[in-house]
Amino acid sequence: MTLWGFIKQFAKFTVTGATCFAIDFGLMVLLKEVFGLYYIAASAISFIVATCINYLISKHWVYDVKDKSAQFKELIVFIILSAIGLGINTGLLWLFTTKAGMDYRISKLIAGMIGSIYNYVTRKLYLEKK
Repeated sequence: MTLWGFIKQFAKFTVTGATCFAIDFGLMVLLKEVFGLYYIAASAISFIVATCINYLISKHWVYDVKDKSAQFKELIVFIILSAIGLGINTGLLWLFTTKAGMDYRISKLIAGMIGSIYNYVTRKLYLEKK
């Protein structure tokens, strides 16, 4: 991949990630504040919804997955990577909120920034095989 190709892809990843994080964050706050869900449950639900949207956008716009015959395998890898991401996100959210005493919204922002690095690297390595 050329430098320009990398920059374009990273920009698409960033736009997609920011959009999906806004969905994740907004839905989490809605579920907690309006529907009274525990912040961990609200975060897990919102993360899963945002991840599904992220998958659809990433598949068609961000990543260059050449082998169309391997789409089922790609989906399985994406689900596994996302489950690990959910664990990282939930663990950090719990750590920052329960142990460090931060507001759950601030914790989610920090966890989201850390998780985005994991997401980019793992999806680049395992979905594009580069």
